[in-house]
Amino acid sequence: MNLKAIIFDWAGTVVDFGCLCPVGAFQAAFQENGIALSAEDIRQFMGIHKREHISAILALPMVAAGWQAMHGRNPDGRDVDSLYHSAERRMLETVAESATLTPGVADVLALAQKQNLKIGSTTGYTSPLMERLVPAAAERGYAPDFWIASDQVPQGRPWPWMIFKNMERLRVCPPSAVVKVGDTVADVEEANRAGVWSVSVVESSSLIGRSEAELSALPERECHRISQRAAKKLADAGAHFVIKNLSELAATLEQIEKRLENGQLPPQLVLQ
Repeated sequence: MNLKAIIFDWAGTVVDFGCLCPVGAFQAAFQENGIALSAEDIRQFMGIHKREHISAILALPMVAAGWQAMHGRNPDGRDVDSLYHSAERRMLETVAESATLTPGVADVLALAQKQNLKIGSTTGYTSPLMERLVPAAAERGYAPDFWIASDQVPQGRPWPWMIFKNMERLRVCPPSAVVKVGDTVADVEEANRAGVWSVSVVESSSLIGRSEAELSALPERECHRISQRAAKKLADAGAHFVIKNLSELAATLEQIEKRLENGQLPPQLVLQ
């Protein structure tokens, strides 16, 4: 059996090094309502549908307590809707600017073409955001064979429906012939639920949460420390492979091919 497709996440994986676009939008939306969020508050839920992301943040004890103190009541569905629309409006204004490709994308695309691998994609972004991001990325050289947004399936990550839709549209099967590459725990869970190979990238990830320039400016020891912490979190979530950046993906694909030749399938995890 040979690999047939790679399904990439978008922000933090192939574009928007550090996954910076959503953070500022979420912080501004909550600040309008008197709630100051840290980047860490936001990043712990990165990768899921943005409306669910808002709900998860509101459920944090400190945020819920702050909302009660500021508004005299617990947040409800109307607040989720208001925050969601505020954050999405801001992301719509900036998402195209975040389409700069992460290092190594061009080489991965060349490899995929050489090996006749199809390129799919999934995302926590909604379709209005993707309608701005996709053409901006294409102008920079990244145009997957198929993309689907989190609002185009019954449930986004960690559910596997976006991966299954990719497999349907790309006409690839079985799941063991597919590799999912992402940067968040939600990406890992999505891959494991779909039964495909899970590869996580660290340097450009939301878990690191720094631009390429900011990461390069860190002392080597600090860079190593935060990279190791992010890698452990992704591995603990069930990633089959954790790589530094996309330059290491070619060697990882070779390892997966060898495992397939030996009859090995993606390790199946016990998922709740």
